[in-house]
Amino acid sequence: MATKQCVNGHHYDATIYGDNCPFCPSGNKTKVNPMQQEPENGRTVAIEQPNKPTDVWPPVGGATEPYTPGGGATVIKTKGGENAVGRKLVGLLVSYNQNPNGEVYKIYEGRNLIGRRSTCDIPIPGDENMSSEHLLILYREAEGVFWAADQNSSNGTYINGEFVSERRKLATNDIIVTGATRFIFLAIPQM
Repeated sequence: MATKQCVNGHHYDATIYGDNCPFCPSGNKTKVNPMQQEPENGRTVAIEQPNKPTDVWPPVGGATEPYTPGGGATVIKTKGGENAVGRKLVGLLVSYNQNPNGEVYKIYEGRNLIGRRSTCDIPIPGDENMSSEHLLILYREAEGVFWAADQNSSNGTYINGEFVSERRKLATNDIIVTGATRFIFLAIPQM
C-alpha cells in the first residue's frame, strides 16, 4: 500500500485516491509519508500530530473557534453496553470530521445503526445534517458480506460519490458520506 499524508495530516491509500485526500473537502494535495511502522505487539497506537499553524486547521464540526493543534491523537470511540457484548468486531469506520486527528468507530457483527440519536450504535450528535437514524450497516458471518442501507434519511447517503437508494454492498476503503460526516470503511479480515 502506498501511504500518503495530506497537508492536514490524514493518511490514506494513494493507489486508490492518488493525490486527492478523501478526508479533506477541498482535495488537498499530499506529501508522501516515507516511514510507516507497524504497531508493536499488535496494540493500537496513537501517533501525535506535529504542531502546525492554526490556519492549517479549519473549524471542524460547526466549531466557532479554529482548532489549535498540539498534543492530539487519534480517538477510538467505543459504544459500550449491551449492544457490543458478545458481538464479534468485523470492521471500522474512520472519520476526521469531528476531530481533525481522527476518530474510529467499531462495526460489530449484525446490525450497526448510525445517526444523531444517542441510542444508535454509532451516535454522531454533532452533525446537524445527519438524520436521527441515518444509515444501517449489516454484517452476517454466514454471508460474509457488509451491506449498507440508508434509513430514509433527509439528506441521503453517498458511497464513493454515488447516491444510495437501496441496499448496497460495502468494500474496504469505500467512502461513506452521511449528512456532513465522511467515513472511510475498513473491513477486518476474518481468521
